[in-house]
Formats: sequence, structure tokens, C-alpha cells
Amino acid sequence: MTLTLIQAHGTVMILAWMVFASTGILFARYGRSLKLGSRRQLLGKAVWFQIHRFFLSLTPILTLLGFLLILVHAGGQWINPQTSDIRLFVHSICGGIIVCCVMIQIWLALYRCHPQSRFRCIFDWSHRITGLLAFTLVIPTIFLMTILMSRSRPGLVPIFSCWVGWIVIVIIIFERIQYQQRTTVSPTGSHVRTENTNVRADTEAGTNTNAGGQRHNQIKILLLFIHI
Repeated sequence: MTLTLIQAHGTVMILAWMVFASTGILFARYGRSLKLGSRRQLLGKAVWFQIHRFFLSLTPILTLLGFLLILVHAGGQWINPQTSDIRLFVHSICGGIIVCCVMIQIWLALYRCHPQSRFRCIFDWSHRITGLLAFTLVIPTIFLMTILMSRSRPGLVPIFSCWVGWIVIVIIIFERIQYQQRTTVSPTGSHVRTENTNVRADTEAGTNTNAGGQRHNQIKILLLFIHI
């Protein structure tokens, strides 16, 4: 029963962060110009936003489930650094911070202001910082456990290392594409500019229509498909 709870905890956490969270973050950062066929919206919102919201709605559910499973396994007690491996204790601390970030994200998502509100920037940056903090902490948190389990499961360390390397490579490629799209010049040779208005764009319902050519979007879709 104990081993089953630990395995279940690890499974749901890996699924939540290595699959769902990473995909949702990549879509939010790099998928804003993508569309389904000729449609740029899905159920009244931008395609990228619906995908982002779907994956990152599953992430907190699985994270809280994983936290509950390990809490039941530990009998409601925290790891004692004096009697347990220090790496296990650090894992528990990082995991606790991640759970707190998830709770904050749930609150921010439920009570976020309208995209055209003048306070939207506060939500945007709070949402980004909290999410990136949690995702960044996930890497050492999982890595600590793969090292602890390396004797019984030696394949975990290289598998997780490959995943981290893949994430880095994908981000570099996406950033390169984003840079090329931002510096795309118009036929007259000048850089494409958007008009400066006092009205804030509805980022949840709109897509970036000036985000490069079809080839760039095809590369993005291919990379996102391979990642999923």
C-alpha cells in the first residue's frame, strides 16, 4: 500500500508538470499565432488560450491529488531532516512551495480582472512569476527523487535529463522563431508596427495575427505536437 501511494504520487506529479504544465506554458508563450484550420477562436476565446487553460486546469488538480497521496502516505507528518535523507527533505520543501504556488494560481485565475482592465498588468506579471517559479522548482524537485531512486531505477536520471534537454532545445528554437517573426519587415523595408491606442487588447480572445508566416507556424505546431 505504501509503495503504491508513492508510485501514484510520482505518476500524477510527473504527468501534471512534465506533460500538462509544460505544454500549457509553451502554448501561452509561443502558440498565440496558431489556429485550428481557418478558426482563430474556440468557444469564444483564442485557440491558444483555451489549450493553455485546459492543460493548466489539469495541472493543479493532479498536483493537489499528488500532494494528498503523499500526505496520506506520511500520515500527515512532515519529513524529519534528522532521521531522513536531506535530499528527501529538500524535495518536500520544494514540493510544498510548488503546492503554494498552485494555490495562488488557482486564486489568480478565478479572480482575474478583465483583459482590458487597467489592473490587468498586475495579474499578468503575478501569474507569470508564480507559474515560472513553480515550473522552475519542479526540475530540481523531480531530479532529487530520480537520484534517490537511481539504484532501483537507473533509467530515471537519463530519461529526466533528456526531458530537461528537450525543453531547453525547444525554448531556444521557439525564441529564435519569435525573434525572426518580430523582425519581419514589410514589403517597403520597414519594420511592421502596430498602432498605439489607449484600448487594451483582449489577449484571451485575440491571437497575434502579425506573428510571421505559415512556415514558422508549421514549425511551432510540429514542435508542440512532438512535445505532447
